[in-house]
Amino acid sequence: MNHPLISYVVTAYNIEEYIREAVECAFAQTYSPLEIILSDDCSTDGTFEIMKKMAVGYTGPHKIKLNRNEKNLGITRHMNKAYLELAEGEIIVAAHGDDTSIPERSSVMAEFLLKNPNITQAACSAIVVDQNDVPYDSYIQNGVKVDKLRRYKFGSGAHVAIGFSAFRRTVMDYFGPLGEHCPTEDDSIGFRAILLGDIAFLPDIMIKYRKHSGSNSRPELFEKFPVDEIFNQNITDMNIALKDNIITREQYNDEKTRLYKTKEIRKLYRVYFSRRTLISLYHLLRCKYLNNRRRLSYIREHVEYLLGHHE
Repeated sequence: MNHPLISYVVTAYNIEEYIREAVECAFAQTYSPLEIILSDDCSTDGTFEIMKKMAVGYTGPHKIKLNRNEKNLGITRHMNKAYLELAEGEIIVAAHGDDTSIPERSSVMAEFLLKNPNITQAACSAIVVDQNDVPYDSYIQNGVKVDKLRRYKFGSGAHVAIGFSAFRRTVMDYFGPLGEHCPTEDDSIGFRAILLGDIAFLPDIMIKYRKHSGSNSRPELFEKFPVDEIFNQNITDMNIALKDNIITREQYNDEKTRLYKTKEIRKLYRVYFSRRTLISLYHLLRCKYLNNRRRLSYIREHVEYLLGHHE
């Protein structure tokens, strides 16, 4: 079987401490033919210089593309450029510059997607570590580790984290660039994928996912995250899918309702996560869209936090 070109895309911004290891992992990928995209969003530290030096010195079998944006584009516009303009592969393997992948990651994920044409995006499992490479306890890791193969269809509410995933380039080509106001590629690309087909979680642990002081998920940014703009992007993409008869009007209405309820819960949860106070927990628990099971899970989370079982 002829193997299609795959793009392994490393995106980075101001992470000079971690970028070398991420690039080394890209160079070590076993899949062929593979193009490696090293894209820097106009870092102000030494991130790009490290990437450039490593690219110039590379003598392996993979094709290397090196990019530095002339100005900082921000997460979403950077990903638009990386996935729509720079990457040429049939499948895109997403890699963040502060995470690392095992050498077989591209091969495993490509093989799965090629054998399952109805799957538009697949994610692997991950080990979560801090900035010193110390793993978090199992309570934290259970959020991203998967113990068996799982598949989900549109309407299930399932979501694939982009940094753990590989997806077909049609996921971006079909809908075009993400909107200027969309704050993240993560939710939006995953939602596009499940609009066009099924998504899957693979049990293989193939990524070391690093949380550190510069992460976008740190608490002080978490509360301010514009969740409403993700909802707006999802609705825009659903309108395209509805117009092209990919989904029915009934599916559209049901999903719009689900997305709205989820958005309202997420907004309250982000405030709680950032503050970890009883009053923020109280407001979260009062949300009318929560069922009792979710309420109990948030209470349990708060107890775990008070006991010190947290990040």
